[in-house]
Amino acid sequence: MSGGKYSVIVLLLAAVGCLAAMAWWSPVPERATDRGLYEDMAAQWTVPHCNEPHCFRVLVPWTVGRLPGPAVAKWRAYAVIMNVVAGAGVAALCLAWGLSRRVALMAAVASVFGFGSLYTLHDSFTADPLMFAIGPWVVWLLERQRLGWAAVVAMAGVTAKEFAAAPVYVFAAASWLRGNVALAIRVFAIGTLAFAVWLGLQLFLMSRFGYSYGNSASANLLGGSYLATWLDGVSGRAALSAMAAEFGALWLLAPAGFIAAPRNLQLLVIAALPVAALFAYVQQPDRALWNFHFLVTPLAALILARAPAPLAWATLGTFAFANLRLGAQIAAVPAARFALALSAGLAVACIATTWRQRPVTA
Repeated sequence: MSGGKYSVIVLLLAAVGCLAAMAWWSPVPERATDRGLYEDMAAQWTVPHCNEPHCFRVLVPWTVGRLPGPAVAKWRAYAVIMNVVAGAGVAALCLAWGLSRRVALMAAVASVFGFGSLYTLHDSFTADPLMFAIGPWVVWLLERQRLGWAAVVAMAGVTAKEFAAAPVYVFAAASWLRGNVALAIRVFAIGTLAFAVWLGLQLFLMSRFGYSYGNSASANLLGGSYLATWLDGVSGRAALSAMAAEFGALWLLAPAGFIAAPRNLQLLVIAALPVAALFAYVQQPDRALWNFHFLVTPLAALILARAPAPLAWATLGTFAFANLRLGAQIAAVPAARFALALSAGLAVACIATTWRQRPVTA
């Protein structure tokens, strides 16, 4: 085994170990979650006349939920593994874009220890960890022209959650912006196949088992959808605070990184903006946007990789430390606002020290 492959395995095992420790340390949510519904779906396969959007997201409860063992332990193990797979996908995607190994490593670390990833260690009864993994790997498959495999992953993924088709459409739009119309049409066809699978599943479950969306705010597209409900339930200050916490220092680093990014990555980000806005509209926005971590963390890493190593890793370290409280909800960790503010200050320092340097692409 080559030294490079050995190093990758060591890093993956270290990431699994870190996330497993955080999952063990994170308390079981005291508030109402979707755990009961997912356990019912696992035990019964279907829940007749179910009236929740989660009822249609069958893949994860039908697989993870039916594994032997305590429910919390196996669902948190699933979250740990999928978040590490997501980080590996981000690293592979960075290398496919021609970015350096240092950029790939820092982007992967930011994805693995970001808010959205660590939150799933706290509340694991969700399809989100699988979506975090599917996003970068589907785009990687498309970048490598492995369209057949991308179609298989997307079509299987939409049975877990509708987001699995989103990266396909983003890539199709980016291909069109690049001027590669033939590829854009082929990839759009893959997205359409995935959408057809998703729509077919919805219609089958509705007609056969009486499923519906009930009074779900997400389905009220003309009435503000979930965004309106969320804003009605929190103050403006709380909403801004939640949005700031979702990406933390990445909100500062990513826009600066966009300027240094290769054109392929820039076009993917531009193509993703309307799709991200749609998901922020129909889902809880302070959590929905983390699905696009595979674009945000590479942008941030482009700046971090150009900064002095101690400064860059201090920024990532404080960013991850803040998410122990914000994401994993570990009460023993000091209040996140201090680490969040420190990581933001360090991010500004990273931007200032790298502003005039050439982009890191090799």
